[in-house]
Amino acid sequence: MMLVEVQSVTLLLQRPLKLSITAPSGSPASITVGTLTANSVTLQWGEVACLERNGEITSYTVTAATSDGVVKGTARVNVDDRQATISGLTPSTQYTVSVAAVNGAGTGPVTTLPVETPGPPPPTGVTAVQDGPTSITVTWTPPSPLGDTTGYRISYTTGSDVDIDGGSTNSYTLTGLTNGQTYTISIVAMAPNRPTSSPIEAQVTLVGVPEKPTVDMDNIETSPTTITTSWSFPPDATGSEVSWELTGQMRRRRVSNAEGGTSGRLPKDQNSYTIGRLRSGTSYDITVTVFNSAGNSSTTFTHSTAEDISKSDSSASVAALGGVLGVVIVTAIVVQAMVIVIFIRRLQRAKASTHTTGVEMPIFSGKKYL
Repeated sequence: MMLVEVQSVTLLLQRPLKLSITAPSGSPASITVGTLTANSVTLQWGEVACLERNGEITSYTVTAATSDGVVKGTARVNVDDRQATISGLTPSTQYTVSVAAVNGAGTGPVTTLPVETPGPPPPTGVTAVQDGPTSITVTWTPPSPLGDTTGYRISYTTGSDVDIDGGSTNSYTLTGLTNGQTYTISIVAMAPNRPTSSPIEAQVTLVGVPEKPTVDMDNIETSPTTITTSWSFPPDATGSEVSWELTGQMRRRRVSNAEGGTSGRLPKDQNSYTIGRLRSGTSYDITVTVFNSAGNSSTTFTHSTAEDISKSDSSASVAALGGVLGVVIVTAIVVQAMVIVIFIRRLQRAKASTHTTGVEMPIFSGKKYL
């Protein structure tokens, strides 16, 4: 009995064996996404179950296809790697990635995983600033890299969406807005017919042109060369400026910034200014202007510098001295004239005496006439 079994086995082994090899019947296990960018995806996966390999696995095939079945990327991977990167994808697009095992007989079933490539990064540094009574300018830094960004969409409260062409564009002004209204503004980067980033928001409340400043006329300080004025700020003003001119003349000068020493606006916390290098006793038209992002308003008044008393006293002294000198000079002239007259009269008497007596008489002896 035992000998027969051995002979049967021996006879069986002496016959040629015919093995039937088929493609893998199982798919790779556990696909995971390693790295996903706007233009690529990196995948890892597990092995096919041993009983489903149907032979030795030699490689893997990896593909990425759009929702309408268009294959956008394919990779053939060595059996020992079990990871691959597919490039050339489109940002903000849904794909189905698949992995299949390959043996000597063919390709097995696929394991699939849906992924969506992100868009380019959103714009950064978004600011919204009022630049007029009814307008707001929005600025931003374009995403880097731009990817397929072709423009931007700005949305704002009580307004329609605004589409802006050009991925490198970095500002836009919204006009026709309502004063006093608070606007929430959002911006997204756009690819053809779709956004590529989440919205970034900013908020602005439009203010009106500030009221005119109130100048404290009772506390204006003056000297022969300066005028110091102060004023009250309207609550919505953000800065001020003082300018002046000789009354009746158009030669206005702007103030120097108290901090930088250059011509410009004063900060809000400064509400007084001393105008210097003026003429004494001279009238000036002075204008105080307040500003905000909507515009400006002004108050103008006229004031004079003080008289220079020291100069007046000097002038009076000079005048008095001149008067004294004048008197002295006149007196000297009169005395000199009298001396000449006396001299002439004595000369005449001396000649008359000589003619009468024949004796020449001295004109002047220093004591008496002889």
